[in-house]
Amino acid sequence: MKQAIRTAACMVCFGLAGLLLSLPSMRRARQRRAERCIICARKQRLGAVLVACLAVLLLAGGLARAQVAATPQVLCHSRITPDGRVQPEPLLTNVSPPRGWSVIRNVLVAPAGGFAVLAGRAVGMESCSGPPLLVMFWEPPHISGGGTEIGDVFVAWMPADDPGTGALSTQGYGLAGEPSYLRYGPNISRSRVSESELARHESRHVDQGAIGTILAGPFAFPLAYVVDGAFFPSSRNHFERHAGLEEGDYPAPLNYLPAPRWPDVIGIGLVVALILRRRIRRASRLLFTGRKQAALHAPARCPVHTRGWIRAHVRAEKNPEPKSL
Repeated sequence: MKQAIRTAACMVCFGLAGLLLSLPSMRRARQRRAERCIICARKQRLGAVLVACLAVLLLAGGLARAQVAATPQVLCHSRITPDGRVQPEPLLTNVSPPRGWSVIRNVLVAPAGGFAVLAGRAVGMESCSGPPLLVMFWEPPHISGGGTEIGDVFVAWMPADDPGTGALSTQGYGLAGEPSYLRYGPNISRSRVSESELARHESRHVDQGAIGTILAGPFAFPLAYVVDGAFFPSSRNHFERHAGLEEGDYPAPLNYLPAPRWPDVIGIGLVVALILRRRIRRASRLLFTGRKQAALHAPARCPVHTRGWIRAHVRAEKNPEPKSL
């Protein structure tokens, strides 16, 4: 039972990758390393605690999203009359995926969506129902100029470039060519056509997040998006291109070649180097002094956790003997 719970926690956090990490062969390999290396044993114990805590947080986010889904929501862009009556506008068409996949993907991305809802509520945002997403937005007279899709929730947090002019000004919220009225929702789009296009664009991002969750957990898509965006920013981003540049109101790029944002690339490189520093250290020993030095290790440590960038420091260190897990 304990191992089944651990496997379930790994899958909640890391999807199919978590299932692979929970295979018996992988568990035995980790146990052998822990028996030989006190640092490996310590890291494995810490990792197990962190995975358990993260799984609980993700489940809490999923429950928060389920609670919102069970609560009746005002349809986005309903007309609010002076006497307080709500007059829903026609639903957007051809913006949602097939019913079966829609339910599956919403379940997969529910933890991220739950955190988006909780964060939006904490800063005073309201919510309305799409389709195809739940939308968090600022109440009038604030107007959104864009936002971010998190799970199956679109958080319209970006301020408008010029909130004082245009069809969506602070004087009225009617779409272009229509009378002005108070319109419940983020009011980003200026026409019903662009509203449908934006909905389809963000819906495709939900698909991407769901597939990333299946493969490697709820953080896979955000991480992949950030890394891709560092080398292929804005309209060059592969995820934005798949979601539809024109529908997402992205300008067409001059080309699709890499255009690295060097501060982001350097930052990502430093984080990767920090995470892999011990393996880089062992690789440097292999490069400078050969396999024999790379295979040496200090007592109660494996080669990866043995100090030394050129030669291994193999003298006895003041560490207790590792305990078997």
